[in-house]
Amino acid sequence: MKIIDKNGKLFGKINIMDIIIILLVIVIVFAVYSKFNKNDSGSAVSSTKQDIYIVAEAYSQVPEIAESIVEGETLVAQNKYQPGNIDYVEITDDDYVATTKDGKLVAAKDTSRKTIEVGIKCKANINGPYIDSGGQEIKVGLPYWIKTSNGQIKGVVKEIRLEQ
Repeated sequence: MKIIDKNGKLFGKINIMDIIIILLVIVIVFAVYSKFNKNDSGSAVSSTKQDIYIVAEAYSQVPEIAESIVEGETLVAQNKYQPGNIDYVEITDDDYVATTKDGKLVAAKDTSRKTIEVGIKCKANINGPYIDSGGQEIKVGLPYWIKTSNGQIKGVVKEIRLEQ
């Protein structure tokens, strides 16, 4: 008895193409099953919501825009209110370097431009080294939009504290 006959059947009963298709279907089912049923119990990265405190600073702002960010206001992001609010706002004149008549460099204040420092209490998703609040990545030195229902200012994250 031949293993494969002249009609391409294995032992005269099963078509080789049928076996290949069945094996291919089994491999696809196994791949899909393992993709959607991964067990992440051994993973070291977990995501949690935690209270954080952010200090952000925005430079060279027009006084009217700087005054639109007010202490106690709720944060806004992604067209909805976020779990967080403005803790404090400090507005100062911008610093710049000026030249005196005799050519010396001196520190001076620009009253037409303001620096605004804002303290923000909010909740953030912490996933390993990644901190996210209101759809913005939070890291010292990264740009940060300070948004409320009255205004928004693009600043820079100056400090992050994880609240306990």
